[in-house]
Amino acid sequence: MRKNFLYFLLILTVIFWGTSFGAVKIGIGNLSPVQFLFLRTLFATIIFSIILFKTPKNKRKVSKKDIPYIMYLGFMGIGGYFIVQYTALEYTTTVNASLLVGLAPIIVAIYSCLFLKEKLELVRIMGIAMCFAGIILIITKGNVSNLSFGKTMFGDMLMLLNAVMLAIFSIGAKKILKKYDPFIVVAYMNIFALIMLAPFAFTSNFLSSDSLLSKFNDIDMKAILAALYLGATCTVLGYYSWYSAIKEFGPSRTSVFNYINPLVASIVSFMLFDEGINVCTILGGISIIGGVALNNVQNILHKKEKFKQKVVR
Repeated sequence: MRKNFLYFLLILTVIFWGTSFGAVKIGIGNLSPVQFLFLRTLFATIIFSIILFKTPKNKRKVSKKDIPYIMYLGFMGIGGYFIVQYTALEYTTTVNASLLVGLAPIIVAIYSCLFLKEKLELVRIMGIAMCFAGIILIITKGNVSNLSFGKTMFGDMLMLLNAVMLAIFSIGAKKILKKYDPFIVVAYMNIFALIMLAPFAFTSNFLSSDSLLSKFNDIDMKAILAALYLGATCTVLGYYSWYSAIKEFGPSRTSVFNYINPLVASIVSFMLFDEGINVCTILGGISIIGGVALNNVQNILHKKEKFKQKVVR
């Protein structure tokens, strides 16, 4: 896949991910979060399965010894990830949650530098700092007092765990993507995540007071369309593009693009729910875009240098 097209897919992915909160808000209706997540994962699994069925057997086959690791990634990035996130949101504020999950790219960058031997140049550190400053501006709308960690400690700790899970999900891809195509990995991850979610969706538990079966006749078209939209765009296209980018650019460079999410989410909230946008939202957006650009500028310059060397030859 050409790098320019991959950059396009990566930006498209984080735009879709930025719209996911609005889609969930519109579509969830009387479903519990885990039930709605099950529907989303179900639709994604159907799409993945159709494409897998048309893929040659030798390309879609994975080694039995790699299945536990793929299941582990499915838990970290889909099943367990969203269960922890939804539980955390019961005990903390949306502001705190968004800020804490924004630590994931920083965790990825530090880990990649220490253990994966990725260079963390000054320009990239500046880029990450700009992104994090931007996310604070957007989430707090310039009023830092909106952050309140004292009364929400349990939820905040869960969101911090959520950020670590997202980081592990991104870093863990490096190993498995050396052996398989990103689509194959993501497809099986999603299938395993669906199996993990089923017990929570179809029983009464701490995440859901009743079974999805008891609500089956009451599921409205909004929920179905929203889950289908999320499954097709945020999961199938999104996770495939994310893992393709990790394979090409590395975990730390890819993870920084996730900072675009709050900007898109703010714009979508303004358009659909009339939630205000102020000067801090705009400044935060500029800071995030600038930070993402800084994180990838050396990659672009290196590419141009290679092109010049070819021309000279």
